[in-house]
Amino acid sequence: MKRIISLLLASCLLFGAMLSLASCGAPEDDGAEIAVNLGGEVFDFDPTDYYADSNADQIMSLLYEPLFKVNSDGELSCAGASDYSVDEKNRVITVTLRKSYWSDEIRVQASDYIYAWRDVLLEPSNPNPAATLLFDIENAVATKSGDSTYSFGAVSTGAFELKITYREGANYKQLLKNLASVATSPLRQDVVSVAKTYWSKDVSTIVTNGPFSVKTFNYDVGEFTLARNLGYHQNPSVKDYDDKVIPAELVSIIATDGEHTLSYDDIANKTVFFMGDASLEDRAANKDRAKTADDFSTYTYVFNTEKGIFADKNVRRALSLAINRAEIAEAITFGKAATGFLPDVVAKSVYGKKPLERISKDHESNLSVAKSLLSAANLTEAEKSFTLTVNDDEESLAIAEIAKAAWGELGFNVTVEKVSAKATTIIDSNLDEEKTIEDSAIQALVKEASYGNRDFDVIALDWQMYSSDAIVALSAFTSHMNGNGKNLNTGEMRKNISGWTNADFDQYINLAFYARTAEERKAALKNAEQILIDESPVAPLIFNQSFAFVSRELKSVSIDGFGNFVFTKTEQKNYHKYLPKEEE
Repeated sequence: MKRIISLLLASCLLFGAMLSLASCGAPEDDGAEIAVNLGGEVFDFDPTDYYADSNADQIMSLLYEPLFKVNSDGELSCAGASDYSVDEKNRVITVTLRKSYWSDEIRVQASDYIYAWRDVLLEPSNPNPAATLLFDIENAVATKSGDSTYSFGAVSTGAFELKITYREGANYKQLLKNLASVATSPLRQDVVSVAKTYWSKDVSTIVTNGPFSVKTFNYDVGEFTLARNLGYHQNPSVKDYDDKVIPAELVSIIATDGEHTLSYDDIANKTVFFMGDASLEDRAANKDRAKTADDFSTYTYVFNTEKGIFADKNVRRALSLAINRAEIAEAITFGKAATGFLPDVVAKSVYGKKPLERISKDHESNLSVAKSLLSAANLTEAEKSFTLTVNDDEESLAIAEIAKAAWGELGFNVTVEKVSAKATTIIDSNLDEEKTIEDSAIQALVKEASYGNRDFDVIALDWQMYSSDAIVALSAFTSHMNGNGKNLNTGEMRKNISGWTNADFDQYINLAFYARTAEERKAALKNAEQILIDESPVAPLIFNQSFAFVSRELKSVSIDGFGNFVFTKTEQKNYHKYLPKEEE
């Protein structure tokens, strides 16, 4: 869903919101400060974090840059890399980095990528399904499982050079596209290791290597500001400071339920010039004016398969089938009724240009099957009550009401629990003092579930695909290579957040992983997704779409291959008219 969830925030940030990491070398008027709406509150700016909301990818794509990028036609090109070569005989990709700098003016190095991959994403105790993006690198799966027998197949061979050995049987072209996911962006060890629990939540410690940096975030005021990173693809002391990134700042106004709620009128009245979110009413009334792209995520209900009736696959399947996905798509305007777990932009790599309908669009037929499955389950009335936990936003609540009504037809009594933020106290070991951090309640529940603590019945989230490679998304449900690593106390591999495991599913993913031909791989992945749908540990509801209303005052707002809006070359007409007036 295209609304950022509230992640983590140390309370002291509200007092330090005016700090800036941008270079002071730019002149007083260094370009447009464009008023935009990029979504709601964002409290965590870690590109490798466990995304539970699809808009997190949008924000991170503005702040961080992986080695490669993919355009809207699926074509690969260099991003953080300046060049690469492939030795297919020895299965080695050599990557040379371009001259580019972090927002604190330290040059990006090869070791920054290796640290983010090996020591963060593949760290065994760090649960994150984005780790599956790296599994085609030699020994990446073993690294994630904590097997130190083999060395990870990516190393820095110089300050600005990496060598990546890909595993036998891997498609290196797909691996390169996986390394275009923003989740594989570099991280600075000297920053992250010093303040692991809060570095990405404090404006004074966030460093970014993408076109923009975090300048301020102040939710008392209701906005956050992204400023041009002067060192993006150039030395930060250059005179042509707007050569690589044109806007000086993106000032993101947060749509709230306070005195003023952003609407399409703000585009017409030039209060904002880009809106990446809107009310359901505004969406329906102005849908023909929107710019849209298919997203790499599916809005999904996740069942706690280790709790009560949700241990029964027939109950889960019935609950999934009963929901009218076409009704949901109509209610939210931007999104497509899910016909499987994999959205079309991912599924086409398995099923072809027109992916098969894995979940029937015939709601009446689905409802009939659902009733039959429940009749066989023979549930008691006491078993027919449960809670659906959703984020407290208009879109999530509208979908929840549709699901609740459908489940009511099956005789279930459903309580919709809407959650927003959760405060937690941590100890800052560096300062030897307590800090209060604020977390999205959904994000907190998802992270706890990834550790095996499932404190929900059914929970709603955007399930991230991360890549056009279907195996990246599907392997997240295996028992041995799902990215959640292992419990270091017990030595056991962690399950996915639903708690579901299936030996046949594992086998098909293994067959796909080690397939010798593309057809073998596709057949195995088709079978794996069908098992996932039949067993229904998750109920895929909507294939998400990115959408935005863009003012005519802006030009060169493009969309990348992941459905993210790109502002690097965006120009605002007559921008001087809209620059903040200096106080006298």
